Amino acid sequence: MNTAKWMKPAALALALSLALGACSGNSGKNGNQNRPAAAQLPVLTDSPYQLTATEEGAADFSALNSSYQSPFANDTCWNITPGFVSENSDFRVFKYGSSNETFVLYDGSAYAVGSGLGGDGVTSMALADVTGDGVYDLCYAYSEDADSRVGYFDPAQKTANELPGSFHGQAIVLRADGNTLQVCGATVTGYESLLSMTLEPGSELAQVILENGTVTLEKTASPEEDKPAPQV
Repeated sequence: MNTAKWMKPAALALALSLALGACSGNSGKNGNQNRPAAAQLPVLTDSPYQLTATEEGAADFSALNSSYQSPFANDTCWNITPGFVSENSDFRVFKYGSSNETFVLYDGSAYAVGSGLGGDGVTSMALADVTGDGVYDLCYAYSEDADSRVGYFDPAQKTANELPGSFHGQAIVLRADGNTLQVCGATVTGYESLLSMTLEPGSELAQVILENGTVTLEKTASPEEDKPAPQV
């Protein structure tokens, strides 16, 4: 999806809430009860989210990531790590300016996250303990083709994970509310490139829950869905 096409004055109606509060009642993982992804750690992100790029460490990372072969000649690597990530974790995030492919540098190795194929790659990030192990995971919003998605990098497993579900034709941005991480429809302003823009958040659409040990999405009912069915 091309973010340049999203620059409309009205906010896009999309959101997803990542509820990370402690489980009430029985704290065990067994049984059918769903629980929010546990978080003793506060969710960290910026709102509005300003995507910016610098050259810091980019040349060294590009040399380390030499196995990546961009389909574009002279595809320049940029550092898009936000301040709250560099200050509170060991993650560093790099994005290639032409292919929009994004990588996390962690523990000396590069990991591909949030495919940029035909889309924008990673456009916003947050730190949240979505796996409930007491350690920050790197959460990110990205687009692939015409679909926006949410994923997270788990440092314990050193794996990038895509959450089920996608949002067609919508720009999204991550937003924190205490121990809840929301993913909202975004109004894009100050657009210069897919390395430089500001994303203003909109309304909630779903929550991320930890269900039987699996991180997944649970959609929030809209006002229309909350209305009782008409009597026949």
